[in-house]
Amino acid sequence: MIPKEQIEEIRARCNIVEVVGAYLPELRRRGSTYKCNCPFHKEKTPSFTVNDARQIFHCFGCGAGGDVFKFVMDYEKVDFVTAVNIMAEKTGVEIVYEGGRPENSGNKDVLFKLHTDAAAFYHRMLIDSDEGAEARRYLEERDLPMEVIKEWQIGYAPQGWEELRARARKKGYADEQLEAAGLVVPSDRGGKKSYYDRFRGRVMFPICDQMGRVIGFSGRIMNKAEKTAKYVNSPETLLFKKNRVLFAFDKARKPIVESRQAVVVEGQIDAIRCHQAGLSNVVASQGTALTDNHAKMIKRYADEVVLVLDADAAGVKAALASSEIFIANELSVRVVTLPEKEDPDSLIKNSGKEALIKLVEEAPGALDFLIDAFQRSENIKTEAGRMRVVKAVLNLISHCPSAARRDPMIHAAADRLNISPLALSQDLRRTKPQQRAAKTDEEEAAPVAPQKTYPRQETALLELLVHYYRDVHPLVHDFLPPQHLTDPTCRKLVEILMLDPPETLTDAFHEFDEASQKVISRVQVEESRKIDEETSAVDLAQRYILLFWKRALEREQQVLARRTDITNEERFRETTQIKHDLHALSKGWNEAKPMLEARLHKDVEF
Repeated sequence: MIPKEQIEEIRARCNIVEVVGAYLPELRRRGSTYKCNCPFHKEKTPSFTVNDARQIFHCFGCGAGGDVFKFVMDYEKVDFVTAVNIMAEKTGVEIVYEGGRPENSGNKDVLFKLHTDAAAFYHRMLIDSDEGAEARRYLEERDLPMEVIKEWQIGYAPQGWEELRARARKKGYADEQLEAAGLVVPSDRGGKKSYYDRFRGRVMFPICDQMGRVIGFSGRIMNKAEKTAKYVNSPETLLFKKNRVLFAFDKARKPIVESRQAVVVEGQIDAIRCHQAGLSNVVASQGTALTDNHAKMIKRYADEVVLVLDADAAGVKAALASSEIFIANELSVRVVTLPEKEDPDSLIKNSGKEALIKLVEEAPGALDFLIDAFQRSENIKTEAGRMRVVKAVLNLISHCPSAARRDPMIHAAADRLNISPLALSQDLRRTKPQQRAAKTDEEEAAPVAPQKTYPRQETALLELLVHYYRDVHPLVHDFLPPQHLTDPTCRKLVEILMLDPPETLTDAFHEFDEASQKVISRVQVEESRKIDEETSAVDLAQRYILLFWKRALEREQQVLARRTDITNEERFRETTQIKHDLHALSKGWNEAKPMLEARLHKDVEF
C-alpha cells in the first residue's frame, strides 16, 4: 500500500548506525563495523553487529538481522507498515498511500477501522446527541472545553445495551469482529448466543498506539455514587496490550525525544490537563501498574522518568515499585510528591501549571524519595526501624544493573543514613545473589532458540558475491551451476545474484522469507577474513567453485555406484571420467578450468 519510491526515500534518509544508536546508546565502533550486546536476547559478549556501509544489522548470537525497517519492527514490536511510518515521521517524509489507507486487508486492519468508527460514534454521541448532555455537563464541570474534547476525541457511550452494536452491524461489521475488538460482550440468554455493548453510560477516552491509531477505550463513570467500577478499559485484544500502552504516548513521543524526559501521571484527565497547560511530554499509566514493557518503551526515547503519582500510601507504594522497574532498565528516576488531596489536574486548576512545573523540576531522585517516605513511617532511631530502611534502600539499589550508577547511589544512601559506603556495598553483595535465586522462570530471559546452520562455504561464497560482486560475479556466473549448492536458501540467493546486483537483496529485503532474511543480513554484515595481501577475492572464489564441483562429482560418483540401469562397461567408463575430473580439480584452477569448460559445454549441448 506504500509506494516503493517512498519506502526507498525514507530508507535513503535513514542511517542505520544513527537509528540503532538512538535505541542502543552502548553501540560502539569495532573496526569497520559497530557492535553492542544484542537487544533481542541475553548475552555477555557483544555479537550484535551493524554495518554502516551496507546499512544492515545482524546478531551472530540469535540470528536477528535486517535493514533499518526490520530493526524498528523487531525493537518496537510493530509490523512493516508501522515501522515505515515511524521512520517517515522521524525523517519528515509524508506518506501517500496507493489507493488510500488499507481498511479490510487483514484482521488488524479491520480492527483498526472498527476502532476508528467506534471512536467517531462515541464522539458524535457526546457532541450532538441529547443523551450526551449529562456527559457534556460533567466535562464542563471538569473544565475541559470543547476544543480539548475535539482534540482528544473524547466521547460518550449511551446507556442502551446495543447502541454501538446496532450501528456497527449496519456498517457491515460482524459480531465476531466487534467481540475481537472488545467492544461487545457475548451472552447466552435463553440458550442463544447474543451480544451487548461493553461500554454504557460512560465518558469515553480513546486509547491510541504510537502512530495515533485508536486501539482501545477507557470508559469513566460520571457519578461517584454509582456502585460500579470507576473505569472500564478495553480487554486484551490483537491490538490492545495494556502492558505495552501508555495513554497520550502518541502525542507525547516527540516532546519526550526532544527533552529526553518522560513525565508519568496516573489518569487520562491528568495527562490531558498537563498537555493543555503546555506540559507535552506527559503520559498516563491509566491506573494500571507500570511494567517492564512500559519501561522499555520509554527507554527508547528518554533518559529520565519523573513519576507524578498520588500522595497517599498506595501512591507511594506504586512510585517505589515503578522506580525499581525503571532503574532496572537504566533510566534515571525522580518522584514528585504532590500536596495532600491534589492530583496533577486539580493542582494545575487550583495553583496554575507553574506549581506542577516547579514540583517536576525539584523532584528528588527515587533513592531520596524512598528514604524520605520511610523516615516518615519508620522510627529510624530504633535498630528495627533503621534496618527496615536499609533493607528497602538496598533493594532499590540492587535493581540498578550498572556499577557506575550504583556507586553514587551507595554513597548518597550512606550519607543519608550515616552508614559507611563499604558496609552498604558489602550488604548489597549479599542481597543480589538472594534476589537472583528468587527470580521466577517468567523473569528469566528465554533461552536463545537454536539457529539453523547453513553450509559455511556456501554463505562464504555469498559474502564474496555481496562484497566483491564485480570481481567474483563473472566467475560464479560462468563456472558454478547453482544446483551445486546444497542449501536451498543459499542456492536461491546465488541465483538472484546471478541476475541482479547485491542491492536487490536489501532493497527487497521484506519480500524475502525469514530464512532468506537471516542469511542476507549475515552475509551483508560479515566480510571474508580469508582475503589478505596474498589471497584476493578472485582466488577465494575459484577455491569455492572447485570445492563445490568436487562435492558435486563425489555425489555423482555415489549415485553412479548405486545405478542398476547401466552396463558394467558404462559404469567403468563414467567412473573413470569422474576420477579424471576429480584429479584435475585437485591440481588447482588453471588445470581444472578446461575440464569445467568441457563439462559446462557438454551440459549446454545436452
